[in-house]
Amino acid sequence: MSLRTWMVRKVKNIDYKKMNNIVNIIHENTGKSKLYIKYDIFRNFIKRGTGYTDYFRGDYINLTEKEKDTFINTKSFYKLLAYLNDDRYKIILKDKLIFNMVFKKYLKRDYINLNISSFEEFKDFVKDKDVVFAKKPLGEGGHGVSKIDIKTCKDLKSIYNNLIKNGQILVEEAIKQSKELNEINPNVVNSFRIVTLYKDGEVYILNNALRINQDTTDVIGCTNDLYCSLNEDGLIDSNVIDDYGNVYTEHPLTKKIFKDVKIKGVDTAFNMCKEAAKLIPQYRYIGWDVAFSEKGPVLVEGNEWPGYGLIQFYKLKNKKTGHLKEVSDILKEEMKNINL
Repeated sequence: MSLRTWMVRKVKNIDYKKMNNIVNIIHENTGKSKLYIKYDIFRNFIKRGTGYTDYFRGDYINLTEKEKDTFINTKSFYKLLAYLNDDRYKIILKDKLIFNMVFKKYLKRDYINLNISSFEEFKDFVKDKDVVFAKKPLGEGGHGVSKIDIKTCKDLKSIYNNLIKNGQILVEEAIKQSKELNEINPNVVNSFRIVTLYKDGEVYILNNALRINQDTTDVIGCTNDLYCSLNEDGLIDSNVIDDYGNVYTEHPLTKKIFKDVKIKGVDTAFNMCKEAAKLIPQYRYIGWDVAFSEKGPVLVEGNEWPGYGLIQFYKLKNKKTGHLKEVSDILKEEMKNINL
């Protein structure tokens, strides 16, 4: 897809309700007129490829032009990934079946491919499991994922046939979430995004974000989640926010106090992603999704086109510099090779 096509598609797919909600929030926070805010959003999109969500998350209305230069936007992210990532290797991350084969060491869970498995093999796979998850290999953003409670199933054959019919041919053993995450929200496996960058044989952690579901939904990423970042000791080192920048001191469902949270294995998760990234050095920039299980950190998936907006949301750490600076600090002189 060309850059022009991508930008045209973004304009066509504008969610005007969400954009107006964001404009209202900026208006309330700054006192600037809604008409000016919409004009400035449009101006920054034309000049920088910055969408209204990027504009809001970066707090562009309060940034200088020099500060804006440190933020990733639609144009720069497209060009950055085109330079860093060899497209021929994208399928390793994009196809969940291939991903599971390449990174099996880091999954720590069983899975089965229904494309090559009979009903008897499927029945044998699930017989000792309470819950499994069925996925479309090319599904994104939590879509195409179904939770199946095996203990309550009365007709496994129908389930098997329907999964194949729906293209949900990857069936995985459920991840049993760690005690620390269950105390925050036990209804879903909350995911931890770790962004890595490969350079000259070394892998660097650029940023991270823990995504926490607010409600009882059993699939992450389909609701207005909460977000924060963690340090190597497992402590929250940022604000805990939602998509609209509201700050939370406790989880709205479980009332868990966020300042008391300590997640075991964050340092292990960082090292695991560094190891995994070295298995695919041709793809230098990757967003890994990690779960904290009873067995320790496990890989859930790798994203060939990871969202960048969350990790440069100014409300997390009240920073006035963006993700492009984090990339530039690692690449240094190599940045001159990228025509942003």
